[in-house]
Amino acid sequence: MRENSQTAPGLARQLTEAYVALSKAEEVWHYSLTQSLRHITRTCANVLGVERASVWQLSADMNTLECLCLYLEDVDGYERGTVIQARAYPRYFTALTLERVIDAGDGLRDPRTRELAESYLKPLSIASLLDGTLRYEGKTRGVLCMEQVGRRRQWSEDEQNFVGSVADLVSQVILFYSLRDREARFRTLFEGTADGVFVLRGETIIECNPAATRLFRADRERLLGVPPWELSPPTQPGGGDSKHLAMERIQKALDGHGQSFEWRHLRLDKSEFDAEVTLNAVSLEGARCIIGAVRDVSDRKLAESALVQSQQQLAYRSTHDSLTELPNRDSLHQSATRMLAQASRNRHRVAVILLDLNRFKDVNDTLGHRIGDYLLRQVARRLAVLQQDGRVEVYRLGGDEFALLQADNQTDAQAEALVREVIAVLNEPLQAEGMSLEMGASVGVAIYPDHGDSSHALLRCADVAMYQAKTHGEHFQFYDARKDTHSTRRLTILADLGFALRQEGQLQLHFQPRIDLASGACNGCEALLRWQHPHLGMVPPGDFIPLAEMTEIIHTLSLWVVEAALRQARCWLDQGLNLAVAVNLSARNLIDTRCPDQIQTLLAKYQVPHHLLEIEITESALITDPERALQVVSQFHDLGIHLAIDDFGTGYSSMSYLKRLPINTLKVDRSFVKDMLTDEADAVIVRSTIGLAHSFGLNVVAEGVEDQATLEALCQLQCEQAQGYFISRPVPAGEFDSWYRQRCAEVP
Repeated sequence: MRENSQTAPGLARQLTEAYVALSKAEEVWHYSLTQSLRHITRTCANVLGVERASVWQLSADMNTLECLCLYLEDVDGYERGTVIQARAYPRYFTALTLERVIDAGDGLRDPRTRELAESYLKPLSIASLLDGTLRYEGKTRGVLCMEQVGRRRQWSEDEQNFVGSVADLVSQVILFYSLRDREARFRTLFEGTADGVFVLRGETIIECNPAATRLFRADRERLLGVPPWELSPPTQPGGGDSKHLAMERIQKALDGHGQSFEWRHLRLDKSEFDAEVTLNAVSLEGARCIIGAVRDVSDRKLAESALVQSQQQLAYRSTHDSLTELPNRDSLHQSATRMLAQASRNRHRVAVILLDLNRFKDVNDTLGHRIGDYLLRQVARRLAVLQQDGRVEVYRLGGDEFALLQADNQTDAQAEALVREVIAVLNEPLQAEGMSLEMGASVGVAIYPDHGDSSHALLRCADVAMYQAKTHGEHFQFYDARKDTHSTRRLTILADLGFALRQEGQLQLHFQPRIDLASGACNGCEALLRWQHPHLGMVPPGDFIPLAEMTEIIHTLSLWVVEAALRQARCWLDQGLNLAVAVNLSARNLIDTRCPDQIQTLLAKYQVPHHLLEIEITESALITDPERALQVVSQFHDLGIHLAIDDFGTGYSSMSYLKRLPINTLKVDRSFVKDMLTDEADAVIVRSTIGLAHSFGLNVVAEGVEDQATLEALCQLQCEQAQGYFISRPVPAGEFDSWYRQRCAEVP
């Protein structure tokens, strides 16, 4: 092994001078890390007379060593990027963590480096290594490596000290540039962020960014030195003292618990705004400070407030009649369900009283809807007086039909006394534009539990009794099952419906087109069930579907509708028409976990793309068993079937499920759309529903469009689609095809 020729006297002085020059060199400190490392490695190679000098950096997990800079003396150039895996060289990596300098005069035999021989040293003809460990922030971070090529070399103590010192210098350089880059990134973020950023030391602001000056409408100089609570009103919206709360938050942040909260701020011009604030502790120039970020959320808070108000109004409208402000039919069923449950526990009775006004249709047709509406509001006010004892609740069900619920009913006589009060207040003449109108009412009464155990059953019985009273010219009647001719018809309809499902021809689908409001083109339709009874004629869906929903026949009926709709969709696909078809499912379908698989089988049978089938569900259908309904609806979504909420805003829970259900579309109920141009309350609901749907990323379909003006108004509200009699009534498939061809000719 040969001794380096520079071990003569004076080497120590030469190495010391080289180190001092490096530590002061402009190339080391004033440019970039890359330039600094190039200058250091080239200088070391020249001073020590080695062919290779390099700097390597350890990864944070200590698993790899990456070359940041390699100087090659033979080409006077640089390379980088080589990576060494720690697991392949465990002894060498252990030595790096334990020793300040590794002086391997014989690199191929030294126990610390010989495992590098085959893969690294021999291929590069490296005979000797002198490595200085890089350490900073209390950890081993890398290595400064001097490599002698060709001949072995005994490293002197002065050379070892030199490499160790330069390794320390490299550690400082890497840390310096890391901090400088970090500071530059922080400054860029600090200056460029849209949020106001403050630095607090003690109880005052010592720095702020331009966004903070804009946020508080003040020059930087006016904000510096100000305690943060002076940028707040004396008290916060919750009533707490601003100074006390601010100091409490700051102290928690200083204790290491980052803070995030909403805060009411005060600008220097005395205007206020709401903000989201975050506080985090940092060390700056040896002092414990707070970095605070302030984001103005005033616009968001206003939007949230407006949305809440809109939701509250929509929720109110879904349970109240817009004309009289009385609770509506849905509200009656909710209240009656609770009332019946309580009555069952306490073994009490409940009276359901149904009435409609005598001769109201004649008055409405003669004097007009304006007078008719005015009279209905008078009736509502008179009936509302009967609620004052808290034992009676009044509802408007629609048209001139009203209902009352009487809780804790003990006897028929008690119910009759209330009925006579109702008749008395309605027998008083109603006044309208100087006219005195005598109308009166026909009243039907049903009693729980004598006549039924559900709100629907009791309301039906009260309706039968009211019809009997009107037919016989009496003021009121209690329900009498012997006079209920509807029961026989109901049984007949149910029996015949089962036969109709088995015999082709009676049941058929009509299709109501749905158009895209932006283009005017038809992109789908809703399939609606019709029943042509051989003896009863056309049976309205409202007469047989509710009856089917009371029995298992609804499952068969729903699958018949889906299959017929998919069969027609297949026909359209064969004609080159990609038309989406919407079908309605009932509450019973939504709690039947077999339903998704059955519909998937039908989709496969007719080879209809899943997205062309849209399933419409009503809000009330979700109430029966919400969790199971969510499970079934989610299965439909997973199949790629589109989902729509039908009659939105008329059910029990217009908002709560929007976040949970994987729906694509909201359908605005026709009851809101048809009068939206003349009834401001309906207009507000339509606007709010469209805005709400868009905020959830949902498509909107408006039902019940009956004129051009309504269509144009919906376009302005950015409603996506519409259907209604103005566009087309529901028609058989053949007529739909003709309508579609004509529409395509009119709308390119």
